Amino acid sequence: MLVLITGLVLFLGVHSLRVVPGARPALQSALGETPYKLAYTAISLVGFGLIIYGMMLAQPVAGTVWAPPVWTRHLAFTLVPLGLILIVSAYAPGHIRHWVRHPMLAGVMLWAGAHFLANGERAALVLFGSFFVWSLVTFVSSWLRETPPPVVKGWGGDLTAIVLGALAALIIMNLHMYLFGVAIIG
Repeated sequence: MLVLITGLVLFLGVHSLRVVPGARPALQSALGETPYKLAYTAISLVGFGLIIYGMMLAQPVAGTVWAPPVWTRHLAFTLVPLGLILIVSAYAPGHIRHWVRHPMLAGVMLWAGAHFLANGERAALVLFGSFFVWSLVTFVSSWLRETPPPVVKGWGGDLTAIVLGALAALIIMNLHMYLFGVAIIG
């Protein structure tokens, strides 16, 4: 579990720099733009790798904290595709991005919250709980700090986000057993 927690601290820590006023610009000016980006990327990748490795180590021995009710799995089946649509809409200018302002964070919040409720293993609760709290804090901080992106004419970006998000959800649902050891369908 220590490897998982270390990975979460590294990955979410570096992604939390925007929440701390002045931290990101100070680091950028101290290190320089390119070294900052390289360090940010390296810490993120090491953290992500430790999260994956930590989950592999923790799964068989971490233990079960609770037995989630069946309805939580149905809720996850609904919320995760919506989260993926939001995540894709972060890259597709449209009304969704304008209304939500930070669809990537909102999508991660839905994904993590749904998985947190649908899992009872200690390692999963630590993983998804950490991502949920991080995305919630960062979302609220960003919402208060920044103005909404401009309104885009037309619905092409929104339609793209919905189609690609739904397609990603279908692919992940079909591969979930092979990727994560838990069957969602079939």
